[in-house]
Amino acid sequence: MIKNLSIITLKQPQISDFAKARNQAMVKVKTDWILFIDTDESLTPALKKEIKLVIQNQDYNYQFKRQDWFLGKKLNFGETSVVRLTRLIQKGTGQWQGRVHEIFQSNLPLKTLKHPLIHQRHLTISQFIDRLNHYTTIRTQELYQQNHRFSLFQLLFYPPAKFILNYFFRLGFLDGLSGLTMAFMMSFHSLMIRIKLYEFQKTS
Repeated sequence: MIKNLSIITLKQPQISDFAKARNQAMVKVKTDWILFIDTDESLTPALKKEIKLVIQNQDYNYQFKRQDWFLGKKLNFGETSVVRLTRLIQKGTGQWQGRVHEIFQSNLPLKTLKHPLIHQRHLTISQFIDRLNHYTTIRTQELYQQNHRFSLFQLLFYPPAKFILNYFFRLGFLDGLSGLTMAFMMSFHSLMIRIKLYEFQKTS
């Protein structure tokens, strides 16, 4: 337990608007600092110690690197290696925006903590695809509401470009089968959004 810090964990499968859920939870907090973590994330002792230290400085909000595990293997490369997540924030310094892959909008600058947040996905491939299906539906709805429309160019080029970026340029191939699978899944994520956007247009 860290003094003056509240930890909020959201139950992801039931959420259809992550920014709204985070903002609602944030309002109820009594402490000055809030840490958002997911059910499959954890803090190392070194990260806890770092958090205790940095919350003495009220000039910043903080973001985390995340150490991902997938198919029982730690991922050192690919898309997940460049992820930075704003999770340690001061109450009243901003609002979350975006139904999924939400961003914390604040006037305070961000600092990145040295020690990573541990992210261990205890999911089968079927469960992972189910989660992708859920997230891409939310994201497609959001894009459609923002007047984004289907693009054949994006459908043909974005998914393969995403795979090439993550697997080759970000060295995902060095993570073996787990790296290959993750790069493919992120490409599939991009493909699903664009096909669903086409579907939304045809049925609306």
